Amino acid sequence: PEKKVLIQSSSPMKGRDSSSLLEKIEGIMGQENLSISDVSRWTVGTGPGNYTGLRIVAALVSGIAFKKEGVLCRGIPSAHAILSDMIVSDNEAAAAIYPFDGGKIFSYGASRIKGNIAGVSEMSGVFPADEFIERFPGIKYAVIGRDIGSIPVRMAETAHVISEFPVQNLLFTSPESWEAGTVRDLIYIRPAVNVEPMQLRTEI
Repeated sequence: PEKKVLIQSSSPMKGRDSSSLLEKIEGIMGQENLSISDVSRWTVGTGPGNYTGLRIVAALVSGIAFKKEGVLCRGIPSAHAILSDMIVSDNEAAAAIYPFDGGKIFSYGASRIKGNIAGVSEMSGVFPADEFIERFPGIKYAVIGRDIGSIPVRMAETAHVISEFPVQNLLFTSPESWEAGTVRDLIYIRPAVNVEPMQLRTEI
């Protein structure tokens, strides 16, 4: 309730590193004399991002919360954490952008409505960079630092660069969205296939 961060840690994971995720969490919490059973609310970022990584974390937290009395969990679009510092007033909008093939970008647009960040469908999806700039003139957009070299130069020059994922923003967003049972919807970019969210790939 005081929005105080007790523990914060960042651990890049590649390949099979994800198999040690639970062990890493337990180790970090143990340093503060806490355990998994002390946590009553779990938040998972649901993307955009790598589908396998998102799915692993969502499955892990869903398993931890499964049929546990008083333990709640939720999935929050990761882009909401990125954009919450950029969208400070109601009805203001911004977008988080990610690299896509062929000079295109994937955009997740959001606006602040009654204090909470909410997705904006017309600003979300795959766009040629020039089309995005023309359709949404003056819109602010953010990119994660590791992606800055992979987005079109015209956008990279004016993008707000996020050097470290603001996990605290994810924790403190949408305070009424907790539920029992499982982590739901994933909003993802799957780099190996480049499929838009909620769309089926039909070409071979």
